[in-house]
Order: sequence, then C-alpha cells, then structure tokens
Amino acid sequence: MPSRWSQIIGPAQRHFRSARAKKIVEHLPQIRQGSVIDIGGSLKFWRELDHKLNPARVTCYNLHQGRMHMGEDPAKSKVVAKIYDGKRVPEEDQSADVVICNSVIEHVPLEARKGLAGEISRVGRSWMVQTPSPLFPLELHFGLPFVHWLPRALGRIVVRVSPFHLLSGANGPKYFDETRLLSKRELMALFPSGQLVVERVFGIPKSYLVFGGADFAADQVGTSQEAER
Repeated sequence: MPSRWSQIIGPAQRHFRSARAKKIVEHLPQIRQGSVIDIGGSLKFWRELDHKLNPARVTCYNLHQGRMHMGEDPAKSKVVAKIYDGKRVPEEDQSADVVICNSVIEHVPLEARKGLAGEISRVGRSWMVQTPSPLFPLELHFGLPFVHWLPRALGRIVVRVSPFHLLSGANGPKYFDETRLLSKRELMALFPSGQLVVERVFGIPKSYLVFGGADFAADQVGTSQEAER
C-alpha cells in the first residue's frame, strides 16, 4: 500500500511527469516505437507515461528491486526489469534508441557520477537526463523548503521534521545522506556535449533536463535554450 507521503505527492508528480513527457517527445521523437533503456527507473514511471512516450520496448535497470517495482506487479508490465551493479550497464554500445535517466543522478555517489554519465552516452544513440535544480526553494525529495541550502550537518537534522520522514516510513537522514543536488554547472560538466532544457515554476528553475547523443538534433532545443539565457 502506498505511504501517506506517496499519496500526497502523487498528483504533483503525475502533473510534472506528464509535462516532462511532452518535452521528451518533442526533443526525442525517436522514442515513439523506439527501444528505451531506463537507468534507475521504475515500473510506476512507465505505467503513468507509457501512453505518452509510446516506446516499442523498455528495459529498466535499477540497483534495488523495491525501488524498481514500487508496488507494481512486474508480470503485468511490458517493461523488462533488471537488477544491475550500478556501474556497467550490461548492454552493447549504442544499443538503445533512447536512454532515460530521470531523477537518479542526484542519488549517485559523487565519485560514481562520471561513470554513470559515460554509460548513458555509451549505450544510447540519444539520451535524456533529468535532475532537480538546487535553485528551487522547495526540496522536492523531502517536501521541505530551504533544507538543501543549509550546511549538510544541519540539513541532516532538519529533515527529521520533513513530510517525507514523518509520512513515508523511510529514514529521512539516511536518504538525505544519499541525495546531493547538482548545480547546472556540475550537470553540464558531466554532459559537456548535451543541450540544456530548464523546467520552471513561477519562473524559478525546478529541474534541469539535458539531451544529447549521436541521433539528437541540437537545434530542436533552441527555443528552450533561449528561455534559459
């Protein structure tokens, strides 16, 4: 049964994911009827967005079965769900039309992020990486404003009163230790050939999306980049 926290944030998550799906299709139309590798994804994500993204097949890799299934029955999903070691994706070079990595890289240890970026560009002929912006005042993982702007030691204490910690049944301080948001500069350093698109709420950057790959046409994001400049 979903936690009270999941029930509360579910409508907002679906809204933003639906809007993000439109951006993905706009910039990566090859996702429709294409082969997709989702690194760090979940069956829930594809249940909600499969009809919008409409891929021919999806292979989802995650470190943990629970995080991948998220209460979904894998037998009822068309997604092929696989556990991997978090290092090398067991796929051939350029084997996927599109690689998706959505709200994952901020949970990857700092020393492993470059390796993940390399795997994304290795296995995908095109790709999209999304991560929350640290400029947004509400830390969306915890439902608490400004906690990500505090010194790490203080933030770890404050998340004990966050809606996430109180309502999800999870360990807030542990999750805080595992979550480090990336600045725009840090993200683009990992994907220097990528093209940035910014999701905004009330004019404030909420999330960053980076598109790239050999099959990605950079001029498709011109309008979004103009808004960012």
